Amino acid sequence: IGNGSGADGISLTALDTARMSSLLGGSGCGIGYGGDAPCTAGPALPGWSIEVDTYYNADADPTPDDHVAFTFDGDVDAPQAWAALPEMEDTGWHEMVVDVVAPHVRVEIDGVAYIDTDLSGGNFAFDAYIGFTAGTGGETNEHIIDSLTVTEYLCVEE
Repeated sequence: IGNGSGADGISLTALDTARMSSLLGGSGCGIGYGGDAPCTAGPALPGWSIEVDTYYNADADPTPDDHVAFTFDGDVDAPQAWAALPEMEDTGWHEMVVDVVAPHVRVEIDGVAYIDTDLSGGNFAFDAYIGFTAGTGGETNEHIIDSLTVTEYLCVEE
């Protein structure tokens, strides 16, 4: 993330295929997946998202720090889990590892666990498209993905 004038951030999103009506969510603080906030126009995408937010939106963000957040159904101003991050807009490579074994969510960035908790009140059980969204609002930035590995584990109860 970087090489620009600053921007809103990037998300890893699991888009609920049964409820989706679009592949594009809100702009600005919606980072391409979110809606339902004064700082974004556009729809909120159904499913769940993990955002790396690098721009402070006073009406949606609890602090001006870069942060990682987990949301259900694109509700950007009501994250289920949130943690401050060190500076992410440094044009360096950062490794993010995400484990979602409902209801547990763990998000590591550069080997540090920032989110490691059980979440309730949202839906994890759906067929999904897994992908990335990003937003720059009125600014610019590069959001580059080097690789993605998705592993699905199904447990059969006996």
